[in-house]
This record gives sequence, C-alpha cells and structure tokens, in this order.
Amino acid sequence: MAFKIMKMKSMRVGIAWLILLGASFAWASPATLGGDFTLRTTKNQEVSLSSFEGKVVLLYFGFTHCPDMCPTELLQFKQVLAMLPADQRARVQPVFISVDPKRDTAEVLDPYVGFFDKRILALTGSEAELHKVAGQFGAHFRYVPTGSSYTVDHTVNMFLINPRGKLVRIIPYGTPTEDVLKQVTALLPDSASE
Repeated sequence: MAFKIMKMKSMRVGIAWLILLGASFAWASPATLGGDFTLRTTKNQEVSLSSFEGKVVLLYFGFTHCPDMCPTELLQFKQVLAMLPADQRARVQPVFISVDPKRDTAEVLDPYVGFFDKRILALTGSEAELHKVAGQFGAHFRYVPTGSSYTVDHTVNMFLINPRGKLVRIIPYGTPTEDVLKQVTALLPDSASE
C-alpha cells in the first residue's frame, strides 16, 4: 500500500513537472531563445546548428527510454518528411537531442532514431552541455529515480528553426502533423521569408 501511495505521489509530481515545463513557454518568446550550439553525433563528430544554414531545422529534446512522447515526435518527424516533395525534403533537417547520455550511447541511439527515419540526426553531449543547449531554447530536463533505475522528465515541445538558424516557433506537443507541415513549408527558402 505504501508503495502504491508513493508511486501515485511520484506520478503527480511528474505530471506537475511536465505542466511546469510546458507553462515555462508562456513567459518566453522565440525571439529571446535559441542560438548556435555544438554537440556530437553517434559517430562522435561535432555538429553545430550553424552547419544547417539554408535548411529548416525541427529540433526535439528527448531520450530513447521515453515511453510515448519521444516516439510520437520522432514519428511526426518521419511523417513530415514523407509529406514533403523531394526537393523540399532535402532542405529540412530533423534533429533529436538525447538528454540521457548515460544510457543513450551510440549503440543505442543510432538504431533507435534510424528506426523512425535515417534522415533524423541524433545528437548528444555531456550533461552540462545538454543543460546549456536546452536552456538556450527554454527547454528543461531532470532525472527522476524510479526504483533501481531512473526516467527523464523533459520539455516535450518541438522547436522550429528557420534557414538562417533563428528559432521562430515553439510547436506544442500534440500539434497535428498537417499544421507542423504548413509551418515548415512556410519557412522554406522559395516560400515565405521569415
């Protein structure tokens, strides 16, 4: 009985944390967030946001042990890419930043992201680097013990970055794929300029 009560309290704290993470965006404007950063690929190569100049970037912070929200967003990345004509698809780069470097090694992260779409780039770094990059975008994450293991509470929104590397929109979790697609195509170079 005590375990059940503790588990319920833990769930309430987790839900409250997610609400707080989402609410933090009410006070932050995309104009004051974002900026260049450098993290590493699963092949330990450094990649900067500025290296995607000329492309629209869809950015998401998550982890491979995430039970539902991360797979949902990665599936949405895949769907957006599939709905774009080939010439536009080449100018969109989805990026998944793992905030769980301890478990999300290259051997775990590479096949996980590749399962959804091999065009999704997986990046990670040290915990300190990840907190810095997440903070630039107004995103947060924290590790929560779960018995003998842990989970990661994290911001679940997607970040839309224009071809000049500027954060232009924070897309809430659960936004329909068609709406995400419209926002992406509006930023493509031969579409509307941002």
